[in-house]
Amino acid sequence: MNVSFEHPQFAFIGFLIVVGLYIYFRFRKKFFVLDLPLGPPGGAVFRSPVPVQLLFRFTRLLEGFAVLLLFIALAGPAFVQHKTLWLDRGADVFFVIDCSPSMSALDMQGQSRFAVAKRLVTRFAQLRPSDAIALVAIGADGALILPPTVDRTVFSERLAGLSIAELGDGTAIGTGLAIAAVHLRNSRAQKKLVILLTDGENNAGAVHPLTGAALAREAGAELWVIGIGTSGEVPLDYVDPLTGQRKTGTFESRYDPEALRSIAQAGGGTFLVADSTGALEDAFNRMNSTGIAPGRSRTYRVSQSLAGSLLLVALLCIALARSIRWLFMGALL
Repeated sequence: MNVSFEHPQFAFIGFLIVVGLYIYFRFRKKFFVLDLPLGPPGGAVFRSPVPVQLLFRFTRLLEGFAVLLLFIALAGPAFVQHKTLWLDRGADVFFVIDCSPSMSALDMQGQSRFAVAKRLVTRFAQLRPSDAIALVAIGADGALILPPTVDRTVFSERLAGLSIAELGDGTAIGTGLAIAAVHLRNSRAQKKLVILLTDGENNAGAVHPLTGAALAREAGAELWVIGIGTSGEVPLDYVDPLTGQRKTGTFESRYDPEALRSIAQAGGGTFLVADSTGALEDAFNRMNSTGIAPGRSRTYRVSQSLAGSLLLVALLCIALARSIRWLFMGALL
């Protein structure tokens, strides 16, 4: 969003007038000055209870500012924003994101698996503006936390608010895949994607992960399974959303790439190993290179005029200046 002027010459003229008036009143010569003390001869000189000279200068400043605002208003200022309207529908993309405590493991070059995954999901969404992207979170259960949307502001805010252990301790992979499949069943998008981001084995939920993968395939979705992390002892660090307590320590990571590979095969999809930040970035780059390219779009201009607000401020400045002179100087000069 930026500010534009329909007639910028008026703003420039107003600036020159205000500067000219300032120079005139500041540097004009006073040919004759006569001090007339008010009061009885030999008595105390009359002094105003208010700083008249200071108030007079302040009112001049207000009026000069009002004149400048009037000329700026004549210049036709407006907030201008350019928006893009996609004429062709992109893909429907469902991210199934593992939010179990193990995703807080710090084995991605000092960063947690969860933080790196969320950052790359955000970048993926920005690179594919015409796609409708949804979020499914899995823990001890699964839930659709954001239906397909092209509003990247809403998407980014909800993704940023997603936290470890939001759905409890567990990994319901099958449930998450089934949720995505059910919502994609009636989708009319030319391309459908289900992207599973997980580091563990299925240990919760009522749906077997192979069943969930098969449902995604039946819904016409292209399945991507990305296995994040390494096996062995790894440190973890997260804040429990229920108690607010920070939990740290080490745990034995049971990362099983073969189990995840079988899920991808059941869905007719692709399994990618992401045992480092670079490998995870490569996985996202590979996913982004597939699928349909962004379609036709049209950019249109939305403007909001500021002239009315500037005119109101200018009138208030003039009214304030006249009120001060009337109250403290006894005249509307």
